[in-house]
Amino acid sequence: MISAAASAQQALGPGTGLVSPEINPDHSVTFRLYSPKAITVSVTSDCLPPRVIEFERDGQKTVMELDGVAEMTQDKNGVWSYTTAPLEGELYSYTFLVNGEKMLDPSNVYMKRDVASWVSYFTISAEEGDKGWYYEVHDTPHGTVSKQWYDSPTLGADRRLTVYTPAGYEDSKAKYPVLYLLHGSGGDEDAWSDLGRVAQIMDNLIAEGKAEPMIVVMPNGVYFNQAAPGYEVNMFQPTMTNSRSDSTKEIEDSFTDVMKFIESHYRVAKGRENTAVAGLSMGGRQSCALSMRYPEKFDYVGMFSGVLPPTEQSQREALDNLFKNAPELYWIACGSADGVMANCDKLMAYLDEKGYPYEFYESDGGHIWRNWRVYLTMFAQMIFK
Repeated sequence: MISAAASAQQALGPGTGLVSPEINPDHSVTFRLYSPKAITVSVTSDCLPPRVIEFERDGQKTVMELDGVAEMTQDKNGVWSYTTAPLEGELYSYTFLVNGEKMLDPSNVYMKRDVASWVSYFTISAEEGDKGWYYEVHDTPHGTVSKQWYDSPTLGADRRLTVYTPAGYEDSKAKYPVLYLLHGSGGDEDAWSDLGRVAQIMDNLIAEGKAEPMIVVMPNGVYFNQAAPGYEVNMFQPTMTNSRSDSTKEIEDSFTDVMKFIESHYRVAKGRENTAVAGLSMGGRQSCALSMRYPEKFDYVGMFSGVLPPTEQSQREALDNLFKNAPELYWIACGSADGVMANCDKLMAYLDEKGYPYEFYESDGGHIWRNWRVYLTMFAQMIFK
């Protein structure tokens, strides 16, 4: 095992003496776990062929890709292992199943929380400029990520949000455009910075000159919860289904509190042309709703796997009002296997009927972070130009 550690391509954590995961020269990955008394050990990961399920929520069919599962084999020393096929550049998450019980990789110090679940993760960059490359830290100027509390008179509570400021912000007197970036159901103000790799994506895009330096604001969009677990005062337990459908209306009502705080505490270039809103899933619906509620505030609107289909007359009237002075960019993105595509089709059919300008990007896959990181990387390069 010492020899293996010495020759490993990438050792993520020396705590057990094992190298796991080990990224091999052909970009396959080997997982290892020392568990001599275990009867069965498997690895479950989004780097394996996915399992697909369908379910309904709020009357809408959603397709979700679950991590694939592979059985590991044990050697004479009690070490279980499994090697994947060669992988493309990406951020991958995984856990072990030991006798049916989930556990993190004790050899890997890199962990992240997705809603209420913790997983181990790793990144692969097969070549410079691929998806995995943008999710890694490189020798470039780095921005700052801070956690801020603000007062929301509308909701009657102090609330927490995450703010990314670009490299050089602290030493500059310049004013910066703002992207308000909203999370999905079960998420919180940590979701985009942790799972979405916002700081790494923005640092790399800005350093390459592909994105304008900007402030990215990531508020907590669940109105009855103040903050991420460990910081809230109500011991809120996040789940995928407890955001409730009225969260969209509540964030519409309270969003001016967020903007007021940001504009009074940061050097913000104000005005519609300097303000964008985007989000994933529930955050996409909220972004759609906010653009209709405040048509004078956002010149760039991004909806990632989430829109409000104009099924009500009030929504159609709000869209008509928004496009009297069309946003500079009205961008819809969704996976081909995502059940949300049905609502995207309804919105786009109305926009086409009216001749309203928009852009649409269809990717592979379903309702997954792997898509949402890509959508952010693309959207960030199109705004504030």
